[in-house]
Amino acid sequence: MVGFERETEMLIEQLVTGPWELDVISIFGMPGLGKTTLAKKLYDHEAICNRFDIRLWCCSSQSYDNRALLFQLLGHISELDSTKKMSNDELAEKLYESLKGKRYLLVVDDVWSSEAWDDIKRPFPDDDKGSRIILTTRLESIVTYAMISSSPHHLRLFTEEESWMLLKEKVFREGDCPQELEEIGMQIARKCGGLPLAIVLVAGLFAENDHREVGYWKEVGESLKSNMRGCTGIIESSYQHLPIQLQKCVLYFASFPKDQNVPVKKLMRLWIAENFVEASTGSNSLEMVAMDYLMNLIGSNLVMVGKTNFSGEPKAVHIHDLIHEFSLMKAKRGKFLLRIQNQL
Repeated sequence: MVGFERETEMLIEQLVTGPWELDVISIFGMPGLGKTTLAKKLYDHEAICNRFDIRLWCCSSQSYDNRALLFQLLGHISELDSTKKMSNDELAEKLYESLKGKRYLLVVDDVWSSEAWDDIKRPFPDDDKGSRIILTTRLESIVTYAMISSSPHHLRLFTEEESWMLLKEKVFREGDCPQELEEIGMQIARKCGGLPLAIVLVAGLFAENDHREVGYWKEVGESLKSNMRGCTGIIESSYQHLPIQLQKCVLYFASFPKDQNVPVKKLMRLWIAENFVEASTGSNSLEMVAMDYLMNLIGSNLVMVGKTNFSGEPKAVHIHDLIHEFSLMKAKRGKFLLRIQNQL
């Protein structure tokens, strides 16, 4: 896995040292950053395999099913034939007894709600054995809710160098990149905006065609916007998770140029003017409610902080290029932008 070498070392340190009590190591960030890939790298690392008696992996996802998840976890430990007629409580008890007195590592991938997290965590004993849970999510609220001792890890975007290294690895595997493709390749990697998923999708285009043809690389670079539309499904799931008012606030970013840092005060005034912000039943002003909206979007990792004031509060914000493209596509399809532009 290219990238996140320093993060991997730090997270392994958290997993193999620290308190003897059960601890949660959270990895969170925007869609497509590679949270699951990093968790899998940790899960399979030699130091982790040697450290824990049992390793278990499950995926929560938006369509959370407690019974299916219990079967998924028990499948790491025993044959499932004898458990099919058990109730959910009996399955949870069997899982608890199987882990009692052992040092275990659990990876819970893609958690979307605190209720799901409570269900998942319940059958896992804390026997002061140094057991650990790795949690991945897009939502900062889940990370805060699940935190025990260790600070959560907010996954960053790739650097330009890491982006180019990943693209080369995916296209050429063990081979060398021809010198004549270096410049255009770095430009393509840069256009992916540091998002590993976008880089992998672009690399897939070269795998299907002549990946050493300069002309084809130039074609891909020129049509990169359409080639990265495979990312939109992942962004869509985050978007659909939002209340309708926050969905409107996300789409409104399409009215600003790509890569632009939008001043927070200006953005909130525009949201209020467009009637996106609903009046609070309490004493909160519309400005305070708008700020709550913004912090929710930042916590959902759909909006990124560009500048902060002296108190550390967001002063200007922006969205990733792919989320901008998604918002633009969604806004045009629903004639959302047309309505806004007609009012301006």
